[in-house]
Amino acid sequence: MRLKFVAALVAASMLASAPALATTSERDLQVMARAVGFVEGLPRGNVTVAVVDGPGADAIVAAMGAGVAGGGVTLVPRKVAVGALAGSGARVIIVPEGQGGSHAAIAAAARGLHAVTLSTDMACVNSGNCVVGVAAEPRVEIVVSRAASSANGISFAQAFRVMIREI
Repeated sequence: MRLKFVAALVAASMLASAPALATTSERDLQVMARAVGFVEGLPRGNVTVAVVDGPGADAIVAAMGAGVAGGGVTLVPRKVAVGALAGSGARVIIVPEGQGGSHAAIAAAARGLHAVTLSTDMACVNSGNCVVGVAAEPRVEIVVSRAASSANGISFAQAFRVMIREI
């Protein structure tokens, strides 16, 4: 009986100390910047990116610092509330993990803005609510939702298509 109690206590402490969400790494952000560099019709240089405010947003903005460069663009972060996305003018939106309840609202705003949405939350891409999903570990994987890219009017340079998996 005592052994079961100790085992339950150890298991509970492990669960309590486990992170609730996977964090978006600096490498993930660099892959996102490179992917944005392949979006046709977006400006080059400094590009303001809306980071959807909520769980995970502060960590992403902190990791991005003054900006993340790659593919001819530097993504400069600005936190934007879900309700303010439609009027933000953002053409690039990062959707942090942990915002599953807002995916549909984010997707609707992104369609109106003709914005590319990026996330490390593959559920957002698999559901057709995000255009690009990125996983940099253990190896780089970029997944593009055909439905979301079509709905948002997003097209990519042909060279990008050989590096991605479309769903």
